[in-house]
Amino acid sequence: MKHLTIMICAVLISVGAFAQEEVDMLSKRGEMILPQQGEMALGIDAMPILGYFGDLFNGTIGNTTNFGFINGLYTGNTLYVKYYLQDQVAIRGAVRIGMANGIDNEFVTMNQQIPDPLVQVTDKYVINSTNIGVGGDYLMYRGKGRVQGYFGGGAFVNYNTWKETFTYGNPFTTEFTSPTWYDFGLGTQVTGSERTLENFNNTSLGITLKGVIGVEYFFAPKISIGGEMGLGFSAERDKGYTTVERWTGTEIEVETTEVARDGLIGVDNFTSGSLFIMFHF
Repeated sequence: MKHLTIMICAVLISVGAFAQEEVDMLSKRGEMILPQQGEMALGIDAMPILGYFGDLFNGTIGNTTNFGFINGLYTGNTLYVKYYLQDQVAIRGAVRIGMANGIDNEFVTMNQQIPDPLVQVTDKYVINSTNIGVGGDYLMYRGKGRVQGYFGGGAFVNYNTWKETFTYGNPFTTEFTSPTWYDFGLGTQVTGSERTLENFNNTSLGITLKGVIGVEYFFAPKISIGGEMGLGFSAERDKGYTTVERWTGTEIEVETTEVARDGLIGVDNFTSGSLFIMFHF
């Protein structure tokens, strides 16, 4: 009987503590679990972390999951910032700024009347890429306890471009109308009377309107993990050009040709942040 009484008391104490947490949403240390009006949150993609542990436990590499919005804004390198207008109303901004510059130098034989493979010049390939996305959402929350569902919508703008530039050590001359140069696409030394100087392709400017629905679970005070899905309408426009130089028989000719414009209009489901972690403060 004594043991039964102790068990009942323990259960009542546990239920009481749980109920108190549900009412006040306080941790055992007295910290508020859910975010409040005027607080901010910083979010990061959780998939690289989970991918690391997945690789660690299953002995493979490159574990991935679907994590991409139809306009390319939401990726593993996107930063999220959220501000609570009210306890259950927030605005969220997302930004992705990615820039890269790559250089590849290759040796080729210098143009000579009697070619000497030991005498070489350098051809250079440079690629520059830019990936920028900026957007925002208006979100409304509702839920019970640590699980908070939300819904809302927003708009996003993305800009993506890359540019290739080629520099050659052997110029066109009346003596060498088909100079030796390195074909970076084929990965070998070639000769010819026409070669590419510049490619400016895959430039896209897009806008996306979307509605979202998601859920967050606060596993610790002011720290949550969550995910969302939604429906988005996206419109994009691409353009580009290619510049080549050639020997016409009497002189060097440089010509720039515009690449045909492409467009995209679509409606699709997406996962914008298939799994993310938010830190509130």
